[in-house]
Amino acid sequence: MEEEIRQKSRKAKQKQHSDDAEKEPSDLESGNSPSPLDAAAAARLASALSSPRKEPQEEKDKREDPNMGHAANDRIVVCTSGDDDPLDPRNWSLTSRCKNIAILSMLIFVQAWAGASESMANTKASQELHVGKTTETLSTAMYLFGVASGSLFVGPLSETVGKNPTYLISTFCFLFFVAGSALTPTFGGQVVCRYFVGLFSSATLAVNGSSVGDQFRPVKRSFVFPVIAWANVARMNQPFPFLKSC
Repeated sequence: MEEEIRQKSRKAKQKQHSDDAEKEPSDLESGNSPSPLDAAAAARLASALSSPRKEPQEEKDKREDPNMGHAANDRIVVCTSGDDDPLDPRNWSLTSRCKNIAILSMLIFVQAWAGASESMANTKASQELHVGKTTETLSTAMYLFGVASGSLFVGPLSETVGKNPTYLISTFCFLFFVAGSALTPTFGGQVVCRYFVGLFSSATLAVNGSSVGDQFRPVKRSFVFPVIAWANVARMNQPFPFLKSC
């Protein structure tokens, strides 16, 4: 009796194992097969990975032209291609550079001489304006104060807009205030005009050395700087003796 029960239990276990083995392949086929949507997404991903990436035209242009990015900021970037670049001022002809230094020396001489020239006529000016000689020296002090205050701004300005516009505009304004200083009938007007004479002459007096450095290499600068230095100090030697009579 017990033997029959054991045989029946063995047959039941064997039948159960066979049923589980038949169900496993069917479950894999029905439950784990990818859906059509998953297959389409996988196909799109594979095509995106296999196809080459298209670079945007703007990035391509910037890569080809490194200076293009500065156009958005309205900046002009000047890059030299080497030591022999013809756009480099140090590679200009020697005649052209000597002309530039001669013009610059004359500007320095005239605008620096304007500071000391009025002190020669201190006595005459004090009589005309009805002030003392000591008070009249304030006009020279205001000129020097104008040079000192203008020098704080003309350096960055000349590097931003260029030295040529800085020289031309400041010299043009300088001439007007020199005329105003000579023609004003009051001492207050003279002092104000003298301040602006110094303010606008500071452009030439403060950045002239930079103009030399832009046009000449270190060896030739040693020959050019003495010329610029002479233009700055020649006014002290009273080059116009006839003005002593004033």
